[in-house]
Amino acid sequence: MLSFPNLADFVIDRSGSRVVCCNASSDASLETIRHLLIDQVLALIVNLRGREALHATAVATRNGICAFTGLAGSGKSTLAASFVLSGYPLVCDDCLAVVERKTIMALPGYPGLRLWDDSIRALGASSRNLKPVAHYTTKSRWQDHSRRADFCSTTRRLTRIYLLEREQSSIHSAPTLIEDLGLRDALMGLVKAAYRFDITDTAMLKRQFHFLSRVAEQVPVKRLVMPDDFSALAEVRQAVLCDLSEGPAD
Repeated sequence: MLSFPNLADFVIDRSGSRVVCCNASSDASLETIRHLLIDQVLALIVNLRGREALHATAVATRNGICAFTGLAGSGKSTLAASFVLSGYPLVCDDCLAVVERKTIMALPGYPGLRLWDDSIRALGASSRNLKPVAHYTTKSRWQDHSRRADFCSTTRRLTRIYLLEREQSSIHSAPTLIEDLGLRDALMGLVKAAYRFDITDTAMLKRQFHFLSRVAEQVPVKRLVMPDDFSALAEVRQAVLCDLSEGPAD
């Protein structure tokens, strides 16, 4: 059982194929239950069913999928939204499922990003494309239904993972920094970002650790420090695209 105090509980069978919501609070709206299911529960079920997922938001580029991970509030969704508004399809928001084939592949999530009000205003996103996320947050779910090209619905190669940080300097001129990480730091960054259904499951932990090791070996993981200023989003986006262009086209 996954319990969200004062909101709802979700009971999952051992195979991860059946989910039942119960004990829902009278205050919990349908949007709230939907949010808990698709943005919290399903991310953990990916792990329960033997695959891995990262707490990351990703977009598709001509050089493959690039993913942004980092602490809550680091700007993952806002940066991804700036890419989408510039014509780069969204892959997922906050849950990136990954698999190993001939290379590391990223699986699509669903259309839509969750954004705070200040991000929505800074991006100039139309209020017609906003829906509530849950009754306990002021975040809105943003999706432009008129633009199907804004979502990547196919599995594609994962070519970069950026560990996102906000520049704490008050000086706007502080440049965007993209820094290569060694294998150790890259692996630990992925370990911190991974979803785990049951942290006492030693077989799962071993499986996940070895899988993330292979991801770190095959996919460049880089530190991305971006100015804490919405006006710098275009600069950050260009820096990321420039970094991606160093690799082969997808």
